[in-house]
Amino acid sequence: MKISRLLGYGLIICILFIAGCSNDTSNQENEEQPENMESSHESTETANAEANQTTNDDYLRYVTEDPEEMVQLEPGPYSGDNYDLEAIKKEIEGFPSGESKDDYYYRFISLIAEDYRFFYEAIQDFDTSFAAPTAQPDGELSTPEGVVGPKMNVQILLDSSGSMGGEIDGISKMELAKDAVQSFVAELPEEVQVSLRVYGHKGTSDPADWELSCNSSEQIYPLGEFNQEEFTASLEQFSPAGWTPLAKSMEEAMNDLKDQTGENVNNIIYIVSDGMETCEGDPVQTAKSLNQSEIEAVVNIIGFDLDDEGQEALKEVAEAGNGDYSTVQSKEDLQRFFEQAKRDLRSEWLRWSGENVSHYLDSQNERVNALFDTEKEARELAKIERERMEEIAAYWNEQLSEEESDLEIRPFEASKRQRDLRSYLFNTSFSYRKELRSKGLELRNEIRDKAGEERDNLKNE
Repeated sequence: MKISRLLGYGLIICILFIAGCSNDTSNQENEEQPENMESSHESTETANAEANQTTNDDYLRYVTEDPEEMVQLEPGPYSGDNYDLEAIKKEIEGFPSGESKDDYYYRFISLIAEDYRFFYEAIQDFDTSFAAPTAQPDGELSTPEGVVGPKMNVQILLDSSGSMGGEIDGISKMELAKDAVQSFVAELPEEVQVSLRVYGHKGTSDPADWELSCNSSEQIYPLGEFNQEEFTASLEQFSPAGWTPLAKSMEEAMNDLKDQTGENVNNIIYIVSDGMETCEGDPVQTAKSLNQSEIEAVVNIIGFDLDDEGQEALKEVAEAGNGDYSTVQSKEDLQRFFEQAKRDLRSEWLRWSGENVSHYLDSQNERVNALFDTEKEARELAKIERERMEEIAAYWNEQLSEEESDLEIRPFEASKRQRDLRSYLFNTSFSYRKELRSKGLELRNEIRDKAGEERDNLKNE
């Protein structure tokens, strides 16, 4: 037995010797290969190890107890419709041994975490502010800081032709007109820019002065903020004189307002006159041009003591300028005109209040409901995630031996992340909804109070 064994050993040695000799040349030619191959092999092993380490460490980004960080994470590969318990079981089989219970817990999370990023994006973009209310009936705007509200320009064109020297109830029409204009502009909001242009204030009504008078149109109070003393002084600079160049005055008013254009600019012209055009102009066409030009001016006319022909002529001008015409025949008429204007304004305040209260309520409810729906969707995902986590934990616990019982993940522990998420989703959404409702209620009360105050003021004036 020993001999045969020795012979066997000898035979093996001979074979190895012959094989070694036959490979000498090959070994010499490739003597540097082993070093290169060894280097390549080591690089491959290093790369694979790094790849495996990266894969194994992917779960670490899910290691957080902060729900705000949770809702910013990407979903796991088995989230949503991709959930597959059997595939997850195979993943679990590949988990490294010797890790802590927390490590395994977060590995499970990394597999099935749902996508809550839509909720995070929704609250990042959520705006609890409200748009400014519509323009108040007096032209004022309550605009939030940083928002540019509409700009209002009011230009008065005052007829100073000779006929304005006529009297109504012992008071000249010019005096009544000046008083009316003074009262009107004095009660305009501070934000309104005011201008006064007078026409027909030169020459006389004599035919010899026709050319002089018909070319008389002058802006005596340039467009700007209202100043009581300066405006009063401008009204004292003229008296009834010549003819009625109404069309020319409107043409030059268009030039006064040429730079006042844009979507956010409102231009309103008030013409105070006791007669129609007497200087061969075309006030109807001019009014139409004013309204249809870039300045989009609205032309309103207040007529004093006019006959039927004069009223019809000025009504046509107002209609062409997309404005209103009003006439007064006496001092009482003038008083009634302003009383009616105040009643109309009270109605406008009521309409304004209802319109904006409704607007704010709709704006509030629309956003509250949208946020609630977003929260509800996210909380439903957290519920699904909890159920899946409990199912995986139950499977995991079944695979553990008695010695590994310290790695058991109980149902209460399995659902901790989802409980924290659901609480965060509700509290965050609720805080924004509460803020929105609070701001909306405050604004609605401000609107109601403002409208009520202004209506009372108008009623008592």
